[in-house]
Amino acid sequence: MTRHLSSLAFMQTFSAKLDVALGNLSLAQFPPNARRTMRKFSSSEVAALLNVTEAYIRQISLKEQGPSPEVANGRRLYTMEQILELRMHLAQNGRKKWMNPRRAGAEQCQILAITNFKGGSSKTSTTIHLGHYLALKGYRVLAVDLDPQASLTSLHGSLPDFDYRDGDTLYSAIRFENPVPTEQVIHQTHIAGFDVICAGLELTEFETAVALEMRKAGGTSFLLRVSQALEQIADRYDIILMDSAPSLNFLTLSSLTAATGVLIPVPAHMLDVDSTAKFLELAGSYMQILEQVGTSAQWDFAKFLITKFEPNDHPQANMTALMRQVFGEDLLLNSVIKSTAVADALTWKQSLYEVQRARFTAPKTYDRAIESINAANAEIEELFWRAWGRK
Repeated sequence: MTRHLSSLAFMQTFSAKLDVALGNLSLAQFPPNARRTMRKFSSSEVAALLNVTEAYIRQISLKEQGPSPEVANGRRLYTMEQILELRMHLAQNGRKKWMNPRRAGAEQCQILAITNFKGGSSKTSTTIHLGHYLALKGYRVLAVDLDPQASLTSLHGSLPDFDYRDGDTLYSAIRFENPVPTEQVIHQTHIAGFDVICAGLELTEFETAVALEMRKAGGTSFLLRVSQALEQIADRYDIILMDSAPSLNFLTLSSLTAATGVLIPVPAHMLDVDSTAKFLELAGSYMQILEQVGTSAQWDFAKFLITKFEPNDHPQANMTALMRQVFGEDLLLNSVIKSTAVADALTWKQSLYEVQRARFTAPKTYDRAIESINAANAEIEELFWRAWGRK
């Protein structure tokens, strides 16, 4: 006799089992009473971040003109908060014109949508590494997790008072009935200058709510929900990064409408590039409809970024050449290489910027990965400067 498997029982059983197993793993990594902290940085790392010599950093420390670093085994170690304090100290003394990179005057908050149709294109890894890089550079950064799977959220471990089941996601600020002020769903992380708006399964409710709203009132006003929510807190940040879900749903469309710039990560594989082509075609058809009703999205820039690149892989090299021919200047010059160092760090729920080099069994692998990520992030940072009209 053939036994029929209950789909409901299957889903509920393994959902509950995974919830318990992952919860126990999270508790082992980040116990409820543990306070996650950012690692400390050597004076050579600080000098590189501030674009000054290590001797100059040492001189400031000896003269007691800046923050007092921890001294361990003859090495000076700085917290991220001290790096920011030192940056502002040097900016006030006119050491370098852009030592303080934060926007000023008429410069507007840059809102970057990091998006693609296909899962596995490194959207979340790109978002987290770019966000941490910018925070280390002295910017005020907000990362908004728009993916109900909440990968970016989980990378920050156990955040105080956060529970996606209790309305603590962006949906609470963009819902049509009784939205809360956006500032209420912002969480500070263990990284100075880097805040997050978390994600959870309730983000999927936005799709149903939009369908009901369109049936009731019509129009495309729903596209402004994300923009209006971010406008409330934009003056607190220099850069807002939105990590989109791997789908072109109402929430993704709303994020594209709110964005001032767009970044599309694409691995140099045939299936990923083909999926990106379909994403662009579908997004283009939606954008055409929006323009017809007077709700067009205007961006300062839109760029493609090659991710998970393996330089010695001949098919990938050929695909990269094709992409450079098609995308031209809209493809970033720097690619992010595929690296076990990145995979290991994400397994530890950390970015490469959070992990000490010494933790890796093959430090040169870390060196290659961080060099690749730094180069791509610096190129994206330059796009923000151009949008602000800086030289």
